[in-house]
Amino acid sequence: MAYDLSCGQEIMMSLRGEALGVVGGMGPLASAEFVRTVYRCASGEREQDAPRVLMDSNPAFPDRTSAFLAGQDDTVLPMLVEVLDGLVRLGATRLLICCMTAHHLLPRLSPELRRRIVPVPEVLVAQLRRATGRYLVLCTIGTRRLSLLERQPGWDEVADRVVFPDAADQELVHHRLIYPLKRMADPAALVPLVASLRARYGADGIVVGCSEVHLLANHLYGGVEHPECIDPFLAIARSLGRPLAAAAATVPLHVPPVTVGEARRESLRAAVAAV
Repeated sequence: MAYDLSCGQEIMMSLRGEALGVVGGMGPLASAEFVRTVYRCASGEREQDAPRVLMDSNPAFPDRTSAFLAGQDDTVLPMLVEVLDGLVRLGATRLLICCMTAHHLLPRLSPELRRRIVPVPEVLVAQLRRATGRYLVLCTIGTRRLSLLERQPGWDEVADRVVFPDAADQELVHHRLIYPLKRMADPAALVPLVASLRARYGADGIVVGCSEVHLLANHLYGGVEHPECIDPFLAIARSLGRPLAAAAATVPLHVPPVTVGEARRESLRAAVAAV
């Protein structure tokens, strides 16, 4: 089912002033990082002007890749609906599922819930429309095998800007990159793996196709938009606190002065570029 949401861009334009309900726990560190991103992006405003965020972080959700590839969608769907309904009852006016793979279930949600969802895959496509270059998609095996991204409206227009890992490297991304991040791996230790994959596929940058990869992207790029990174979670976080005209751009409008922390991240970026 395709949603008439103008590739995710129009829905993002309406996020300022909304109360965002976040389905977290898939995984818990990634969803906590997303909320941190929301408030870091709003740090220039008065505290009272920062976005309202309601998160239900429930790590008890079954593994989405295992469930969906086994045809067991119904082991995840009831929990997802319960959490979404609960967030609406608490006052959420928009909803975000902080798990890319879980968007596989969007067509099975009620129209009332679907109209509140901020569709992360569609936002990703909107970002790719603005991008130039070739980007390596870092996502779960579930997202890849279900062709989740390829099913999004407008994908045909951006397909030539992305490359997916082959089957062996997709296993590597899933088991050696994403799942270690779920288990609190040091993101710095995973930078060489990302660098080697980028070099192998001749990619100019990466696509954040999984919420755990957003955690890694924040570490690598300092939580600011960067031409080497297509990150829909960051774009959504920024759109909550400012109009989309600034939030959806892939290149930051302002680069802050380099601090000690930034210098360390610059050295990591240099390591990526050198491979």
